[in-house]
Amino acid sequence: MKKLRQFASLVLTVAMAISLCACGGAKKAETKKLKVGISWSEDNLDTAKDDYCNAVIKAGGEPVYLKQFKTEEEAAAALKDLDALVMTGGEDIDPSYYHEDKDPLLETTNEARDVSDYALINAAIKADIPTLCTCRGMQFLNIICGGTLYQDFPSKVESDIIHRDPNHKVFVYHDITVDGDNIVADAFGGAGTYEVNSWHHQAVDKLGDHLKVVAKSADGIIEAVVKDDNTYFMGLQFHPEALIVEDGKDAYLPFYQNLLKAAETKKQK
Repeated sequence: MKKLRQFASLVLTVAMAISLCACGGAKKAETKKLKVGISWSEDNLDTAKDDYCNAVIKAGGEPVYLKQFKTEEEAAAALKDLDALVMTGGEDIDPSYYHEDKDPLLETTNEARDVSDYALINAAIKADIPTLCTCRGMQFLNIICGGTLYQDFPSKVESDIIHRDPNHKVFVYHDITVDGDNIVADAFGGAGTYEVNSWHHQAVDKLGDHLKVVAKSADGIIEAVVKDDNTYFMGLQFHPEALIVEDGKDAYLPFYQNLLKAAETKKQK
């Protein structure tokens, strides 16, 4: 009986050891989530309520809120710890960045954010990090590439399309036409006409260098661009993160999933 108890104890010990090894192996096999930087703004302090953060999480990534940058060197150092980048929407951009005087219809600008975003986008271009630029982000990308903006396109472009709620309370919606054979079309699932949300009164006027227009609204406003001399760099005038999180439209989740796929591909090279 004593020997039987000793044998049973030995079996239990071995089983526990195997179990611990299996657990340890499982932990080692866990894949670390790709880190996606989210550009700094005062609006993104409450991460629990932020659509960009939640879209990254839903796509399987780890959101990382970036600090305010004052130099491109600071931004470049931060990007070394990231796998992808999202440039967010927000205030108007000071027209001095594209050598124009302020239009009377220009709205609120943010000098600190202009400096930070300018440094970050430049650093991202040079690092060739997979990047998604949304609304203001796309507009600043265009400026950095040598383009200009309509400081208030509704006063410059005749259109029957409403691009922003007059009361500035909710998104409005309209169709855009997407060209084929590009990373924006890939996220949509192919070329065609798609409904997007809209909240902006500034838009691309003169197109910057190395940017290719891949989507427009019916009134000619540029709705999406890709940077053809970078591996994965897109600009969207609309807000897929809000469509994903607020409206529950997972059809727009590939904009974030594909960003992560591009980051994983680069990481494996």
